[in-house]
Amino acid sequence: MEINQVLDALERERELLREFHEISSQQADLLDDENLDGMGKQLDTRSDLMLELTAIESTLGTWITQLRAESTITSGVLHELRCINEEIVSLANEIVSLDEQMHWRLDLIKQETAADLRGLSRSQNSSSGSCATIQIRPDFRLNG
Repeated sequence: MEINQVLDALERERELLREFHEISSQQADLLDDENLDGMGKQLDTRSDLMLELTAIESTLGTWITQLRAESTITSGVLHELRCINEEIVSLANEIVSLDEQMHWRLDLIKQETAADLRGLSRSQNSSSGSCATIQIRPDFRLNG
């Protein structure tokens, strides 16, 4: 295992997280536009990115364990690894924040929809009830 492989994998992880962040931001716009088809496509893309991120993370975990045992790694390389990792953590935190906002907004939409449905149901029930109370007089005639 070479340090360049670790750096390449970290850089790929950072790139994937940037894509993930962009998709998360686009989902917020799609939700504003009530574009559920577009959101579904974005979720599919996110799922694909997550698979690759999981694979990279698993590999990096193994490599980092091996790196700790090596004494030939310079402080400059360790600094570069830390900088990339800090950016990765920052991107991941931003994605989590965007997802929390999205979940909050979706929960709000669900609550509003449920309230609208309850109101509609009450309206239909009261309408059908009022129709049942209408009585036609026996001497009522239609002209024509």
